Amino acid sequence: MCQSISITAQASELTERFELDNVLFYISNRYEVNPTDSVSAIIETKNGRVLDEFRWGMVPYWARDSVRMDSSELFDKPIYERIANKQRCIIPCTGFYVTRTIGKEVHRMKLTMRSGTFAIAGLYDVFRPASGEEMRTCTMLMTEANSHVSPYQSLMPAILEQEDINDWLKRGLRTPYELRSMLRPMDALRMVAIPLSPSIDDMVDFESPRTEWGRGMG
Repeated sequence: MCQSISITAQASELTERFELDNVLFYISNRYEVNPTDSVSAIIETKNGRVLDEFRWGMVPYWARDSVRMDSSELFDKPIYERIANKQRCIIPCTGFYVTRTIGKEVHRMKLTMRSGTFAIAGLYDVFRPASGEEMRTCTMLMTEANSHVSPYQSLMPAILEQEDINDWLKRGLRTPYELRSMLRPMDALRMVAIPLSPSIDDMVDFESPRTEWGRGMG
């Protein structure tokens, strides 16, 4: 599966690219974000389109942490169907990582889009546990792997086309067919596959190391 993601874009780029009305939480130049870490995700609210903080990994009461979900099973469980109908989000990314082990060697690859920052389709949930503190969580939707990813795993993140982002984020019901039609493999020709060593410290990235963060920006 997609082991981790990177998000190195600046908040100003995300605001323009995804037509944000408010940025409540964002940290740029995060070269590796792992499951259960805080991640910035975009949701549509009554006050507009907001980038906010979520825990990567929904915490359903009937199962283990849901970090990733096969989109082909999206409507197999009534609870997920309810969430998919009303609580859709996108996770902005600049890359994601996959690995495979051959013998004793671990091979790692980073996938990016030639067009730059992209949107992974997701679902989110907000609940208040016994402690009383509100918890926002999200999960990443997966689809069939393209030719870059298939040697590593059978599924890849469902990357939304730019023209599908508005429909994915709009609150309200959509048919299962409409939702599934947006969750298709990304054309491998539009992506770049970068082989990496097993260690993130050995990775070569050319983005500036400057970090930008915010709460209540915009």
